[in-house]
Amino acid sequence: MLRIALTGNIASGKSEVLNFFSGRGIATVDADAIVKELYRRAAVRKKVFALFRTLDRGEIAKGIFSDAGKRRKLEAILHPLVLREIRHKSGELEAKGKKLVIVEVPLLFEAKMQHMFDKVIVVFCPQKQQIARLRKQGCGRAEALQRIRSQIPMREKVKKADFAIDNSKGLPIALKQAEKIMGELNG
Repeated sequence: MLRIALTGNIASGKSEVLNFFSGRGIATVDADAIVKELYRRAAVRKKVFALFRTLDRGEIAKGIFSDAGKRRKLEAILHPLVLREIRHKSGELEAKGKKLVIVEVPLLFEAKMQHMFDKVIVVFCPQKQQIARLRKQGCGRAEALQRIRSQIPMREKVKKADFAIDNSKGLPIALKQAEKIMGELNG
C-alpha cells in the first residue's frame, strides 16, 4: 500500500484537501481526529490533567503555544499513541485491499514521522492568510502568530515535500492541484 502524508502549517487548508481526497474515494486517516479520540481515554486524560490542571482543549492550546516545555511534554504523551493508531488504521485499510491511504499529520516533520510515508504532500499559503483564518476561529493576532511560529516554517516543509499545494489563491485552485497529484499517485 502506498502511504502518503498530508501536512502543512496551522490554518493552511489541510483538512479541506483531505476531505477532497476522501470524497474521491481515497482512504484517509486524520491525525487530529485520532487526538480527539485519545482525549477520551482515561489514562490520557489523567496525564493531560496532571500537566495542565485542565482538560479544556482551548486552555490546553493556549498552554502549549505559550510554553514550549509543556508542548514537548504533551507531545511525548500523544505522539507515540498517534503513531500507533496511524499504523493500526493503515494496517486495517491495507487488509481491506486499499492500495493508497492519505494521512493528515499536521506535525509530520516536527514529530519526525516522515519516515513512515512513501510520499509527502504539503499544503501552504501565506502567513497573512493563516492569521486571517485563525482570527476567524477566535484567535487574536498575537496568539495566531504564536501558534504559527511554534511550527517549522512553511518554506522548509515545502522543500522537504514530494508535492506542494499552493492554497493562496483559493480552495478551487488548490483542489485542482490536489486532483493532479491524485492522478500521479493513482497513475
